[in-house]
Amino acid sequence: MFSRPKRPTLSIDMAPLIDVVFLLLIFFMLTSSFVPPSVPLSLPKAASSEATESSKVLVSLDHEGLIFLGETQVADEDFEAALQQALEQNSTTTVHFRGDKSVDYGLFLELISRARGIGATQFHLVHDPAK
Repeated sequence: MFSRPKRPTLSIDMAPLIDVVFLLLIFFMLTSSFVPPSVPLSLPKAASSEATESSKVLVSLDHEGLIFLGETQVADEDFEAALQQALEQNSTTTVHFRGDKSVDYGLFLELISRARGIGATQFHLVHDPAK
């Protein structure tokens, strides 16, 4: 009787898709290996150290949370005024921070933020040389 023409079968070529997926797999495997592992850090020592000069503005924070500007203890509410005066005396905008090994990191960052608020633009972290 009537013969129907055969429809061509539609197919997708899978080779380019497999190539792209394979390249993406390799890319993500390589880039994920460059992420540094999350390990506990011990920050008080480093391989290099620079000598401290007496004209630097030095802020120290001990393990009890006491703030020192140079060698003198400064009350928390007087920190900004004392630091402003020290920066003006030394005509600098650089502050060197020293922190005890067990100091709260949030308190340390709060001091840096407060120093930035009064005009300090450069910050250096002072450390002991590694042995």
